[in-house]
Amino acid sequence: MINIEYYKKRLENLRNSINDELEKYFSMKLGECNDDEINGVIRELETFTLNGGKRLRPILMITSYNIFKDVDEKIIRASTSIEMAQSFLLIHDDIMDNSDLRRGKPSFHKAIEQSVNDKKIAENVAISAGDLIDTFSHEALLKSGFDIDNLLKADYEFSKVIEDTGKGQILDIYSSINDNYSEEKLFRLHYLKTARYTVEGPVLIGAYLSGENQYIENLRAFGYNAGVAFQLYDDVLGIFGDENKTGKSIKSDVNEGKKTLLIIKAYENSSNDDRKFIDRAIKNGNINDDDFNRLKEIIKSTGSYDYSMKKINELTVNAKKELRKIKGNKEAIDMIDFLLDYMIKREN
Repeated sequence: MINIEYYKKRLENLRNSINDELEKYFSMKLGECNDDEINGVIRELETFTLNGGKRLRPILMITSYNIFKDVDEKIIRASTSIEMAQSFLLIHDDIMDNSDLRRGKPSFHKAIEQSVNDKKIAENVAISAGDLIDTFSHEALLKSGFDIDNLLKADYEFSKVIEDTGKGQILDIYSSINDNYSEEKLFRLHYLKTARYTVEGPVLIGAYLSGENQYIENLRAFGYNAGVAFQLYDDVLGIFGDENKTGKSIKSDVNEGKKTLLIIKAYENSSNDDRKFIDRAIKNGNINDDDFNRLKEIIKSTGSYDYSMKKINELTVNAKKELRKIKGNKEAIDMIDFLLDYMIKREN
């Protein structure tokens, strides 16, 4: 039996340690530069990165390492890399999605726009800032103090994770204009854009840094299943969640024309009239309350909601099976099991 309160406390302690290391890193970068404009952007990057966030990715990286080695200062330092990569990806993603909010506060480009009062300049600064923190993420990993052989394996995996995430972003952009979008294509998108950098990448990087390569394929399979389940559940929250808890509008996914599993299955199982309505709804760009509520009713009545939840459960079961094949620190394995449940039962 997993002690939930114990693991919640561990999560809190790890978050605090990661935040401390992030603050140290940004302080170092500010000390390296004496240009006020550049330092202003670095301070915004620090604020953006430290603004909320569950620190799920670095915690997974640390806990995967802990399956094979005791947690030390090096892995805490190294774990900040994946959190800064998260900032890089979110900054660019929010520009592409034209999102005003992130974690309940202004997205990075909107925060910059408040100071420069120019939309185009703010977006250009944000793109450059995203590129900047991407380089920070690799520096943080490479300077963490690990053996060079383990570092090279870990950083190569890290680079491939960012590459795959970029490929996933391209698929996501094209999905909004592709009328024939299948469940198979969606799962590939979710794997590349989300699962790779949210779960699979962090657990693989942690294992590579530990020097233990015996269970790489099990961790890879765990990462695929857990990461796709995470994104499918995120899509559910995107329409059926509480925006006061998620920190973004529950209409944003629909307004962005995202073809989630909820939309795909609802379209497949709908009447011709409802299909035409779904098409209009996801191409509208500014859906009203009545149409949004009708869309939610169609998703429920066609069995699409239940189908998505069933898929999430199947993927979660598969992920846990792979996790239990790994031999190592049982407490760390239980912690990852707890994190998996946390990921697919969260409210934000």
